[in-house]
Amino acid sequence: MTRLLFLTGPGGAGTTTLAAATALRAAAAGHRVLLLGVADAGELAQVLGASGVSGDGNVLDIDDLDAFDEADDSGGSGGSGGSGRSGRARRAGRHGFLANLTVRRFDPAAATENALVDLAKLLSGPLAAAGLSTPDATELGPVPGLPDILALREIAGAVASAEWDTVVVDGPPLKAALAMLAWPETAAAALRRLKPVEGQAARALRPLLAGLVGLPSPFAMVTQWTEEATAQIGQVRMALAHPGSVVRIVGSPAAAAQPLLQAAPTLLALHGLRADTETLADVPRAPAEPLGVTALSALGTAVHGDADPTPGLADPPEPAVVADGDDYRYDLPLPGVERDQLGLVRSGDELVVTVDVPGVTAHRRAFPLPAALRRCRIASARIADGVLRVGFQPDEDLWPERFLTDDSEDAQTGDS
Repeated sequence: MTRLLFLTGPGGAGTTTLAAATALRAAAAGHRVLLLGVADAGELAQVLGASGVSGDGNVLDIDDLDAFDEADDSGGSGGSGGSGRSGRARRAGRHGFLANLTVRRFDPAAATENALVDLAKLLSGPLAAAGLSTPDATELGPVPGLPDILALREIAGAVASAEWDTVVVDGPPLKAALAMLAWPETAAAALRRLKPVEGQAARALRPLLAGLVGLPSPFAMVTQWTEEATAQIGQVRMALAHPGSVVRIVGSPAAAAQPLLQAAPTLLALHGLRADTETLADVPRAPAEPLGVTALSALGTAVHGDADPTPGLADPPEPAVVADGDDYRYDLPLPGVERDQLGLVRSGDELVVTVDVPGVTAHRRAFPLPAALRRCRIASARIADGVLRVGFQPDEDLWPERFLTDDSEDAQTGDS
């Protein structure tokens, strides 16, 4: 199973430096590692001491800015040419683990442009059939949130690939990262609401569309798009929330950063993501920024020691239905949540939970209720040990009486 470490932290906390150090430490431990910068404007290349970034986003020619002092580099031999070759040879031997490391930069501008071109092609058929011109890709943008969605798709593709054992993501600053990581659940909820409307509209207009034989149906296009989007969201969700994935949060001593740092585990758990706030909470700080492979490797050793820097396997935080006598309980893990931060509303067959941290941010997630709970009403809600426990009681108006008898357990199981 490919491990995923998504690193983020308050601005200026050193996330890029620690992402590079972690990736080097994992590569030195024998893992095939992809270090992916999704909010990178060249910082990874600078931190690693590389010469630049190629057209396909890969960081070129990772070099060591401070691997050897002058005496070691000279090797005691005469002639500058020989000493240079000797230094490069020793460098390759010392840092042979770099063969395990691939460094790639995600370019949001290029990815967005390509996505908008694809969208323009998708719209061209129905628009041409209606006598309308196809918009240019530049006329469709910018689309809010699209770069985040494309970055998540890039991460999911890397995790799904068998090419790497570990994917280390140098993420954006913490507030932006939380917004990015919330997209899969937000988009999934929107698509769940779109599908019934799409189906009703298609049925209502079916007689009219039957007379337009040969013309592309806009509803067929929408159906295809929603199905593809749902599948891609599922892949992203699987990558972020499988047992080998963790969001590793870089600590900061700045007082202004503390409210968001304290709220981050709660907000990540709301979206079903596992958080690690301990590993990088108190990183040793050096007077000078570590640059180059040697300095970053030393930092990785100082942070992780001899331990494997990749996350162990653990189940992500997900809701669970618990039988509670004749009633039910829906448990949602929300570590660190406070009562006055919570909002709870039932909307049809969904339970909408809002976590609002004053002065920081508000996040919302719509949980589709399991079939059994859809036939119940909310009877209680309380917080205990970092878990929101929502009590449900069967509603006789929604649950047939024959399912409410004491000896109807098999019937309830079959119905749900």
